[in-house]
Amino acid sequence: MEGLIDRLRGALSEAGLERAVLSHPETLAHLCLFDPSPEEWPVANPFVASPALLVLDADSATLLVASFHAAHAARSPVPVEQYRSYDYERAPAPEVELEAAIRGLAGGPGRIGVEVSSLPVAVADVLRAEGAELVEIDQLVVRARRIKLPVEIEAIRRASRLSDLVQSAVKDLAEPGVSEAEIAAAAQAVMANEAGRRVPAILTVTTGEATADGGWEATARVIEPGDLVLCDTSPWIDGHWSDSANAVCAGKPTSEQRRIFDRVQRALELAIRLCQPGALACDVDAAVRAELSDLGPTYGHHTGHGIGASWSEPPRITPYERIRLEEGMVLAVEPAFYAPGFGGIRLEHVFVVRSGGNEVLTRFEHTL
Repeated sequence: MEGLIDRLRGALSEAGLERAVLSHPETLAHLCLFDPSPEEWPVANPFVASPALLVLDADSATLLVASFHAAHAARSPVPVEQYRSYDYERAPAPEVELEAAIRGLAGGPGRIGVEVSSLPVAVADVLRAEGAELVEIDQLVVRARRIKLPVEIEAIRRASRLSDLVQSAVKDLAEPGVSEAEIAAAAQAVMANEAGRRVPAILTVTTGEATADGGWEATARVIEPGDLVLCDTSPWIDGHWSDSANAVCAGKPTSEQRRIFDRVQRALELAIRLCQPGALACDVDAAVRAELSDLGPTYGHHTGHGIGASWSEPPRITPYERIRLEEGMVLAVEPAFYAPGFGGIRLEHVFVVRSGGNEVLTRFEHTL
């Protein structure tokens, strides 16, 4: 992961910054493989002054974590320091311990880049009290990772393997009499078996008429013969995300379902083909919507988005996004068709933008 740290250092240097205190959970997972247990969410942890912090300067990097989270920082490629946050013999004071630690690591005058969206107020107050000027770098951090390094592409490839397994499991289980919740639980189990641990993931399974609204969290609804089953999943592992969507039919598809599926699949293939270096994101969006426009109103969401440390990041394939695509970006595209009385079909792949032809990372086959 050293290349990721060096890339960020370069971006900070170009902005006139030699020090930074990074705090966004996605940044810490991406740069340090800091991976707190999903078992803690959504319950607040009284033994942790969250979040962890990465203190970065031109010559060193230190990941500062609560002692309660030491095991989750075991794979960090940068040195780890702990503050005392759990102690059964003495009353812990994690906020006080964290403030003392950050004062020793990053205190002192000068300009410090910080992720304002996630920096604890108490830490910001300590830095200011030490004479630091805080400079917001949230967008700089995201821009710095827009072009993926090989190590990032391999991590997204691993997450995409999990995504493929989810879609295969949903396809196998989508039969009349099975509930949405049963399918989602089985798909989660498949991911956990592959990864050897419970995998944090966005995982929606929607059936029947509700697919016309684009899908949502799985419910107790039981599949009926002929239902469309729409699954969208974004697994997260090793600090990186993937993303995919597919629709299958529980039973023999109708001619209309086949016709719409084929059209959306053509739009997906077009979107991947158009995402070449130099293309404007908004032009890709317009062309993909035009491909489906004779079917009626286009889908009410983006055509695609960047993916990596975040499950949705720039560039976004939308009517307003005038960013030019570049080689080495990793994108997800997801054209769709929704209509009351019919339902919804959305198909999605993740791929690396390559000048000689894009490399698709999600390998499952979209079939109805």
